[in-house]
Amino acid sequence: MWHSFVSTQRSWLVWLALAAMLLTTLACGFEGGAFGSTPTPVTNQVVLPNVGGAPSGPAAVPDLAQAPVEGILITLPQPGQGARGTLRIEGLSDPVLASQLNVVVRDAAGTVIGAARPTTQAPADQRSAFAAEVAIPAEVAQQAGRVQVYAVSSGNNAVTHLTSVEVELNSDKQIKAAPIDPQTPEAIAMIFPSPNAEVKGVARVAAATMVGPKIVIEVVDANNQSVGRVEQTVDLQAGSPAQIMAEVPITVATAGPGRVLVYAVSARDGATEHLSSVEVNLVP
Repeated sequence: MWHSFVSTQRSWLVWLALAAMLLTTLACGFEGGAFGSTPTPVTNQVVLPNVGGAPSGPAAVPDLAQAPVEGILITLPQPGQGARGTLRIEGLSDPVLASQLNVVVRDAAGTVIGAARPTTQAPADQRSAFAAEVAIPAEVAQQAGRVQVYAVSSGNNAVTHLTSVEVELNSDKQIKAAPIDPQTPEAIAMIFPSPNAEVKGVARVAAATMVGPKIVIEVVDANNQSVGRVEQTVDLQAGSPAQIMAEVPITVATAGPGRVLVYAVSARDGATEHLSSVEVNLVP
């Protein structure tokens, strides 16, 4: 999860500049240019909690008057903080995600060592606040760990959004508290396809990311089964989002709802560090 937020105004300007560039490329078509070569599909499966296009008409241009706000924002613990006994997790989420949140804590190998369903509060006209407490087993050796907070679809239990923060398990390490801006921009902002767009044959995807460098673009069907997947490596520059542009060949037997996932994968354990998605309609 991206916690380094030096200047909100500057970051929004960078997001807008990148979004404008991506939309210009989309307007020129997907043949050639950034989409001249399709990434090679990979077969290794990324560890996701509870996880085992070309629209037919003109796509709506996203409203990018300002940068999208992070869908799930972890405000506690701080990155790198020690966690011993009971670990408290706090944050903010979009109201539509509040009832779908889950928390897991993983060790350095990616194994789940604790889980919880957070409690939520939804103040009027504000984002929902969430909190959870997870017990850290005393027998777990001191090591790097990861807190993941994610939302799942009520229809098929598919992960729709995920964010994470690195911690030190069974450690007393103290981190100087840094203010977390509630308006922190979304770490992976989906730009294309539009929600509920029809996707047939090839899913054409554009996004902007502050996390990486290993990025997976995957399409799943209504049963949460992968129907297409490619991988990219992005070149991240400090304080600036990187572009993600991909063509994902898909194979579906019947028409139905699906979802395009874009997620960053940890080099340490292969677990998902951040995930954003958009629901689409898959067409054979």
